[in-house]
Amino acid sequence: MENNNLLKVENFSISYRTRKGDVEAVNDVSFELKKGETLAIVGESGCGKSSLARGLIRLFPRNIKKVEGKIILEGRDVLSLDEETFRKEVRWREMSMVFQGAMNSLNPVLKVVFQVAEPLMVHFGTDRETAFSRAKEVLSLVGISSSFAERYPFELSGGMKQRVVIAMALITNPKLLLLDEPTSALDIITQENIMNLLKMLKKELNLTYIFITHDIALTSELADRMAVMYAGEIVEISPVEDFYKNPSHVYTKLLLDSVPTLREDKDLKSIPGSPPSLIDPPSGCRFHPRCPLAMDICRVKTPPFYKIKEGHFARCYLNEGK
Repeated sequence: MENNNLLKVENFSISYRTRKGDVEAVNDVSFELKKGETLAIVGESGCGKSSLARGLIRLFPRNIKKVEGKIILEGRDVLSLDEETFRKEVRWREMSMVFQGAMNSLNPVLKVVFQVAEPLMVHFGTDRETAFSRAKEVLSLVGISSSFAERYPFELSGGMKQRVVIAMALITNPKLLLLDEPTSALDIITQENIMNLLKMLKKELNLTYIFITHDIALTSELADRMAVMYAGEIVEISPVEDFYKNPSHVYTKLLLDSVPTLREDKDLKSIPGSPPSLIDPPSGCRFHPRCPLAMDICRVKTPPFYKIKEGHFARCYLNEGK
């Protein structure tokens, strides 16, 4: 692994048990992430984005059935560690997570300063006074004055709650921050403020992000590379410029055609059909039932990743021979 690689994920798969059958939430996902880089993961709801993020930090529900592959963080396969070692040495120390929905991540009966300081006290054994002092510093860093530190979550606006959740993730100085839809429940002005905050933190703290969103318009502000997920699989991964200018998977093209732009008039197009059930996904290319360009081979054989150019790969037979 190259020295500037922080994370390498190899053939990572997750499945869950349900009453209707086993759900293949993440299927054979592989990617690399360099230090200081932001990888944005986009796709429709239910495609496995959040399952992938929770899998990387090993926060699995009780109905987990299978976890396979490798999560190599700075040369160490952290997926092979036992849960206690992972909790003590990796989770919240080396990587942390900003969860979707700030209010669901905050305890309504505990003051903000305690909730931000808690990871220091739990994971590092920091005394209460020192942890509270550090928590107020981090709250200030994310734009919340010390006068709000002693308040309860219900006394804060949606944007302030999101800043508190970001502070909770930053308090232990992690190298990798997983951002799961960090702006999904916010109005557009607050979204922009949070995005500006994330850009500032990335620059000042030299953070590495995995940014999960269904809002393609947001990705251009923060991302260096893009990964497109469909039905539990990454179907395309590319530099952000190629994502917008040279999409090479039919699903990626259709996603972009469904997003309005300010700089040009275009006819918006919807993607026909709906995402498949991950209990019984389609054979071959999982997108073929909705693909207007599907060929016979797409229905029976899973396409490999075709190299479009350096750093740009797409899992689509239309790229064969290019």
